[in-house]
Amino acid sequence: MEDAIESRAFTGGRDHEADDALLAEAARTNASAFGELYERYHARVYRYVFHRVGNAADAEDITAVVFMKALEALPSFQSRRSGFAPWLFRISRNSVVDHYRRGRRQDPIEDMEHQSPDADPLHHALGNERRSELHALVYDLSPDQRDVILLRFAADLSFSEIATILKKKEPAVRMLLHRGLRKLKAVMDDA
Repeated sequence: MEDAIESRAFTGGRDHEADDALLAEAARTNASAFGELYERYHARVYRYVFHRVGNAADAEDITAVVFMKALEALPSFQSRRSGFAPWLFRISRNSVVDHYRRGRRQDPIEDMEHQSPDADPLHHALGNERRSELHALVYDLSPDQRDVILLRFAADLSFSEIATILKKKEPAVRMLLHRGLRKLKAVMDDA
């Protein structure tokens, strides 16, 4: 989660809703407009998916599927109903669920190919151990708390966007985040 928080500085502001709606409308007939949406959201979708599935190979595959589904479904996108980000992350969330339904999971050893050959093995091992611990802690949360935490910190979505995705009211989303973080803190303090 710490990496997700640090990466929020690179994602830009949340003032893209109107711009996203215009780009989505243009993308129906212009592939370069969809390319701009892809560039804007690829890293955020990948981070969210990676934190849900736990390995890079599956996350890359699912992220590709998300954008393929989004491109195919673009004619049905209605900016009046929800913004582009909630619509895209609903597709992301459903794609992760589909992934688990199919029962496809690859071994974490396959992620070794994604390392730099110059990487420090000790640093990598400690980083993997820390990520594994955090992953386990997050997955001990309720499914709703886990979704809210990952959508907030890995996908860098606003509370209103998360509420739209989860079909909940914004105060309920804030409370789920608060309780989830409080539970994580309590477990970490006990360790």
